[in-house]
Amino acid sequence: MKISALIIGIDGWEKYTFPLIDSIQQYEPDCQIIVIDNASADPYPSLPCVHRTERLCYSKAINTAARLAGDSDWYIMLSNDVLCTGPFAAMLANVPTGMIAGPCLKEVQNYAYLEGWCVCAPSAIWNELGGWDENFQGSSWEDVSFSTDARLHGFSLVHNVTFPFVHLDQRQRFHVIPNYWNTEDANIKYFCSKYKLS
Repeated sequence: MKISALIIGIDGWEKYTFPLIDSIQQYEPDCQIIVIDNASADPYPSLPCVHRTERLCYSKAINTAARLAGDSDWYIMLSNDVLCTGPFAAMLANVPTGMIAGPCLKEVQNYAYLEGWCVCAPSAIWNELGGWDENFQGSSWEDVSFSTDARLHGFSLVHNVTFPFVHLDQRQRFHVIPNYWNTEDANIKYFCSKYKLS
């Protein structure tokens, strides 16, 4: 089974991104790792797994990483402020078909969703959904949309609290994205328009 970990990072190489890479390699050395250096102020080291881009919204960065990863049985979408705390391949192998999984299930305005810092999707669902919606600006509400799209296509969400990833939550979006709350408002309006909410 081929698993690709798609890590999206802006800055924080030593504090966040490298420790995440190292922790994944410790527990799942066969996992393919693709890192998007999303226009960090201090560029990430030149490594085979690192790909530097212009500043992308979170959705486009994830989709870019998936294209670089190529065909995989599972894609794990990760923000860089995360740590792996144990093996996960066997867990993914046991997820029933037709489901996306993650360790953090939340709800907003009656929409259940897996938080975007760690979402796992099998290739069949990834291909049917066509990745994440790149119309969302910056980083907010795209994870709600991805889970909503999955459910509208007849798939289910698996809340696996034992999935071995923990969120360190650097809350980076608030100081990296200019005028964050303006993009948040725009994303909410787009979400409502997309799903025809009043």
